[in-house]
Amino acid sequence: MIQKLGNAEILQSISNKEELYDIANRLKPDVLIANPNMLNSTSEDLKRHFLNAKKMSLVLISDDESIDTKYKADAFLHYNDNQNKILTTLEEIIDRKAKKESNNKSNETLSAREQNILKHIALGLTNKEIADQLFISIHTVVTHRKNITQKLGIKSVSGLTVYAILNNLISMDEVK
Repeated sequence: MIQKLGNAEILQSISNKEELYDIANRLKPDVLIANPNMLNSTSEDLKRHFLNAKKMSLVLISDDESIDTKYKADAFLHYNDNQNKILTTLEEIIDRKAKKESNNKSNETLSAREQNILKHIALGLTNKEIADQLFISIHTVVTHRKNITQKLGIKSVSGLTVYAILNNLISMDEVK
């Protein structure tokens, strides 16, 4: 049923909490579906091991009607839930994760100052030349440069130049 979600993969079926903690820490799944009754875990066990993993969503499934009052998780499912409810719940979690990730990526956009620094980098200026033109220290240029490469995941000057051209920070005619 989970494979009907499309981009989903069942990594492993687990029978005890030690194995579950090990697999979760090693594989770092996006969504973990667990039955706390089978794991003989306390609420504190689950919180400590899974809710601290900010990127992983925890879904608890059980035959216990009061599971949501005993544990803290991203979603709760009951064994008697129909296929539609289960898939809808999982799709909502995946959608929430996608929105969070896209918000995080949009927060990673370059500031106006970083765009200005990137423009100068793409034009072939050295850190000292950029610092002199913008009346800032070389250390500030280096810091901006590190932030730019971290945000964009692009390390080479040629890659940064291509990014600047594609995002209309500079034109092809300006490149030396």
